[in-house]
Amino acid sequence: MATKKDKILEAAFDLFTKKGFNATTTKEIAITSGVAEGLIFYYFKDKEDLLYKLIREFSFIGSLQKEIMELTKMEPYPALIQFGRLYANFLSQNKSFLIFIWSPEIVQNSDVGEEIVDFISIMREHASVFISRVILCSVEKKVIDTAASMFLSSILTYVLVEERKMGDNLLVNQYIEEVVTVILKGIQNT
Repeated sequence: MATKKDKILEAAFDLFTKKGFNATTTKEIAITSGVAEGLIFYYFKDKEDLLYKLIREFSFIGSLQKEIMELTKMEPYPALIQFGRLYANFLSQNKSFLIFIWSPEIVQNSDVGEEIVDFISIMREHASVFISRVILCSVEKKVIDTAASMFLSSILTYVLVEERKMGDNLLVNQYIEEVVTVILKGIQNT
């Protein structure tokens, strides 16, 4: 059963993605979540604090921490493939969140922008760890970080553009395996 705090977060997420952050009032969030408006301020300092919490909770790393920890127990290559699949699945299921965090009003908010950049860096670091586990040769960290950025951005592009044309989950999985192969071959040739 969802807590009142969870209901507030869900209502805020829904309203922010549909109406925008600035156009949504705390009163609307309270009505949608079925709580008193004052309860929002019990859990969150203000509407922006609520936004930060949403970004943390609904980010890829925030929402899949348990699954990512499980991947560290797997063999390196299948773990990297599964990490890519989890990321692609997250992107597919959270397109409204992606559109929201890249909306002009959110992009123009430098404080929120820093929070998003931090999460992108954390995602890249996780991908770097999975890639470095697979590589059998010595490679500079900056090369692995570049490969991790390429891995994540190519999956993002695929999901947001190519999946519209095909919509086939098997093709997404095949694409992830191809990207991993290309990245690993490129790293091993450096």
